[in-house]
Amino acid sequence: MTDEAFLKGFAEIVGVDDGSLTLDTPLAGVEGWDSVAYLGTMVFLEENMGVTISPDVLVNVKTAMEILSGARALQA
Repeated sequence: MTDEAFLKGFAEIVGVDDGSLTLDTPLAGVEGWDSVAYLGTMVFLEENMGVTISPDVLVNVKTAMEILSGARALQA
């Protein structure tokens, strides 16, 4: 998955405009980054990358890059 495809899907999950997030955007400042978004992110990664990330991991990430990097590491 490209960075752009991930950011587009992730923006939809957290309810922000496409293009308003970068991989380095602090997730603490994203209003839609909550428990519902954790579940949406888990489903998105499973469907699009074939990986499973636990909610415990998502609670502790600081940026979208941490999510994407973790998902890519699980693919390897």
